[in-house]
Amino acid sequence: MDEIRETELRERALRERAGVQDGYFTAGQARSCGYSAEEMADAVVSGSWSQPDPGLFRLAPWRAGDLDEVARCCVRLNGAVVSHQSAAELHGLGHLHPSFLHVTAAEEAHLRLDRVAVHHNDLELGDTEHTGAFRITTPLRTVLDLAEGGVSQWVLDEVVGDGLAIGRLGRAEVEAGSDGSTPRVRQRLRRALSAWA
Repeated sequence: MDEIRETELRERALRERAGVQDGYFTAGQARSCGYSAEEMADAVVSGSWSQPDPGLFRLAPWRAGDLDEVARCCVRLNGAVVSHQSAAELHGLGHLHPSFLHVTAAEEAHLRLDRVAVHHNDLELGDTEHTGAFRITTPLRTVLDLAEGGVSQWVLDEVVGDGLAIGRLGRAEVEAGSDGSTPRVRQRLRRALSAWA
């Protein structure tokens, strides 16, 4: 009886973990839930899990979606958060059409993925929100990242303007959010806000 209960708890823990990662999980996450390498291999053979990449699994069956690749990259990069140009695009702010998926990771990414730009920063919990499949920087954090980065002032103006227009950003929020930033970032955000005065 204890073995059955232990198996149920282990399966529930893995489902909860995978459920917030679009069904994906790493071998390390499965191990932390109590699965051995042999049990992982058995789950793949039985069809309970698929293995899209070495060391990466997905619960089966899991419905495919438009943003599967985004979720997959975030899991492979140990919980990276969609950020910068990619976050702006997903929030509907501006027309950046990034060539790369931009993510922010707290730790150095030792895995290199094609067409993924990895930024490094320790984000606070309030800097991110969950989409159901992966985490993404909030509109305010996205604007702060873009103001600090290399986007043109015109692009930043458009992103801020869209955020104001659709109610995802407030003037006071942007002003307060920039308080802890560099003088350059504060100046760029003041310009962006004045473009929509």
